[in-house]
Amino acid sequence: MKTTKSPETSILRQKAEEQLEKLQLASQPKLLEVDPLILNHELMVHQVELEMQNDELLASEERAEIVAEKYRELYNLAPLGYFTLTRDGEIIDLNLYGSHMFGNEKIHLLNSRFGFFVTDETKPIFNLFLENAFISRVNETCIVSMTQDDSVMKYVLLTGNVSKNSEHCLIAATNITLLLEEENRIKELEQFNHYFIGRELKMIELKKEVNELLKKTGSEKRYNVSE
Repeated sequence: MKTTKSPETSILRQKAEEQLEKLQLASQPKLLEVDPLILNHELMVHQVELEMQNDELLASEERAEIVAEKYRELYNLAPLGYFTLTRDGEIIDLNLYGSHMFGNEKIHLLNSRFGFFVTDETKPIFNLFLENAFISRVNETCIVSMTQDDSVMKYVLLTGNVSKNSEHCLIAATNITLLLEEENRIKELEQFNHYFIGRELKMIELKKEVNELLKKTGSEKRYNVSE
């Protein structure tokens, strides 16, 4: 497969040829004693080697670009919000899901403060989370409530870690609103079930008491209740 050479590759080729000419001039007396056919063969082999190295370099660049493109796709299409924050909580990068969490376009969120979207009740939790992330340099987690368009409340699980250069905090944000709502519904059902079972047990006890009173008066039992 023929590979198109970039300007950088042409410059490298030119430098290699210039270097080769210098070597040939420096060893000219010896070259005169060498068989021209052998010398030509060696030069052709060297040329092929350079071209193969160049092709491999171009292929490596192409593979690197493919990997980078896949990373960008995964970053933007991930079902999590990814944010890069400064020590002051300023957003310097985020993915598409992250912008959707705030109901805003990415360009409008860059350079804004993440804490601006956190409710006043949980803002101290977020501030402590960010501070601990830079101090501990290990994964930190917290749950905060956030507002969208000043109306919609969301509960978000934040997981953060400091970047290698220690300048930024990389945060993954998971919307757990539906999960918490489901947990609350389960708790409500459990409370209702507990109340209902307790009520039924009380009714059974009352029926037994009524049957006992009827028995003492010589009357037949009114309720069929298992003992």
